[in-house]
Amino acid sequence: MQNTLTLIDYFQQEKKVIFDQWFDLIMATYSELTAQLWKTNNDPFTNPVRYHFEIGMHGILNALAGGNSVQEMKGIAPLLDEIVRIRAIQDFTPSQATSFIYLLKKAIRESLWMIIKENNLFKELFVLESNIDCIAQKIFDIYSACREKIFDLRIDQIKKQYDRLLLRANIPSPGAMWHLS
Repeated sequence: MQNTLTLIDYFQQEKKVIFDQWFDLIMATYSELTAQLWKTNNDPFTNPVRYHFEIGMHGILNALAGGNSVQEMKGIAPLLDEIVRIRAIQDFTPSQATSFIYLLKKAIRESLWMIIKENNLFKELFVLESNIDCIAQKIFDIYSACREKIFDLRIDQIKKQYDRLLLRANIPSPGAMWHLS
């Protein structure tokens, strides 16, 4: 008798295992002390990073478990933003900051590999991983927008400091010109 369960069915059944594996892989990108703190402290007030990671990660997994293409996934951008916004301000290169989504592929393969292999679900794995790749493109857009905002804030801060220095030196400030650009 042939198995009629799809990869998405197994994905939904094993979502908790996949989540835990993915969370551990993401935590491995941080220092040991930081990872330990974030893994053990579940309080959203004293550990807001974990809280936002969990919201984003659960949302991403639920969206993928729906079996839809990324274009059909409503509201995925705010879920991605939960994680990307945090990683964009941390001391990561762009590839490191956005790599968390690729760790999901690893978590899925490690959690479901025997099932995929036994049931010959390689085509479905390819579709699921293609959806993750599309999500990665959205993540890069969100990351770029976050970094642009950070740079804009830094430029505004430098302009304000420059204006204050000129004011202290009794030199007329071109501050009004800063706001024209």
